[in-house]
Amino acid sequence: MAVTTDTGLSPRPSAAPMTRGRDPFHQVAAILLLTQTALWAFLLFRWATFSRFNWNAYPAELTLAQWPPLLVYGLYGLLAVWTAVAAAGLLREARWGRAAGLAYAITTLAGALLYYLVGREFVGAVVVVAAAGLLLCLLTRRAAWSLAYPAAFWLLVFFLIPLAIVFFVSLGERTRLGTVTYPPLSLGSLGALFDDYARVFSRVGGDFIYLRIFGRSAWLALLNTALCLLFGFPLAYWIARQPANRRNMWIFLVMIPFWTNFLVRTYAWMLILRDSGLINSAWTGSFHDAATVIAGRAPALGWLADITARPLPLLYNTGAVLVGLFYGYLPFMVLPLYSNLEKTNWSLLEAAADLGANGYQRFTRVLLPLSLPGIIAGSIIVFIPSLGAYVTPDLMGGAKVSLLGNLLQQQFMTVRDWPFGSALSFIMMAVMLAATLVYFRASAEAERRQEKS
Repeated sequence: MAVTTDTGLSPRPSAAPMTRGRDPFHQVAAILLLTQTALWAFLLFRWATFSRFNWNAYPAELTLAQWPPLLVYGLYGLLAVWTAVAAAGLLREARWGRAAGLAYAITTLAGALLYYLVGREFVGAVVVVAAAGLLLCLLTRRAAWSLAYPAAFWLLVFFLIPLAIVFFVSLGERTRLGTVTYPPLSLGSLGALFDDYARVFSRVGGDFIYLRIFGRSAWLALLNTALCLLFGFPLAYWIARQPANRRNMWIFLVMIPFWTNFLVRTYAWMLILRDSGLINSAWTGSFHDAATVIAGRAPALGWLADITARPLPLLYNTGAVLVGLFYGYLPFMVLPLYSNLEKTNWSLLEAAADLGANGYQRFTRVLLPLSLPGIIAGSIIVFIPSLGAYVTPDLMGGAKVSLLGNLLQQQFMTVRDWPFGSALSFIMMAVMLAATLVYFRASAEAERRQEKS
């Protein structure tokens, strides 16, 4: 006879069976395929109703118009059905769905490349390649590549490929008609490919004109960076030391100029600095009247009436360009400095004062090393666009101040010497790259010093 004991405890429920959740890669890939299904269906509808609705033809449709109509119907229909079936398989977590998606991605990738080689239609080929590449990353379950793919593809298409094209053009030669030709590729002609790079460092009419323009651009960029740092650091420091409820208001005021187009702000400065502008109107008006009265009472001060009778040369010179650059890029110095100073532990300055350090020592030994990452970041952000500035020197400097940006514009748009302009662009990018590498190196050293301290 079996004996049972009652412990008064309820029986322990059995654990629920674990089920596999949906694959997020397959879900996102299915959504992407359904989007493409809608796209192919829309293009099929356009093709079927083109004459009825009088659609504006896409470049791809103009290329496909050379094909037999039934072949285009079959292509659009096949792609729409293929993407819909592959999406359904992925939503059901079926193995054939992943295989169908991979086959579609590889097929459309090859088809887009072939389409571009035959039809030379860039936009349509890029859109198809972008979708097929993202689909491949998702179906091969590469999380990092799937997340970074949109930004990486954008940089590839709109930065690396144009950069390679510019470098290829810089190796050519300008003809009398403004076209670009390339010398025959051989070991003996390799030096001729870089003639435009050597031209930058050669004399023109007995003078190094291009090096002078480059030196002027670098000097103005460095001077503007120094001025922005000189005025931006105290402003950023003052904002960082304000109560927390007021900092956002001051940063908001610093960013207000970004709400207005840079070109409009430059024209505003031209209105202020021109001969009939605000400053010169007061200089030749009320100041001149006061100087005339003073000169009448004190003839020794007659020179005041003479200099106020003529407007000051405030526009179309190097000083005007520097004013425009300083005004335009000062916020780019203040914002990184404020971001760095806001995180500063101010008790370190108090501790330095308790240990007997004066104001200068607290600044040079405590505050300056702590704010060095912000100083370097702001300096790079200001120096790089100042070196390649075009709008400010062109408008506020007129034809008297020619910088690298103006020289590049002249080579591409006026002289139509694209190889030389491309060579100048690469040399300028090399300088900017060197400045960026200095920034990263200095930032790493600053971080190591902070870790040691």
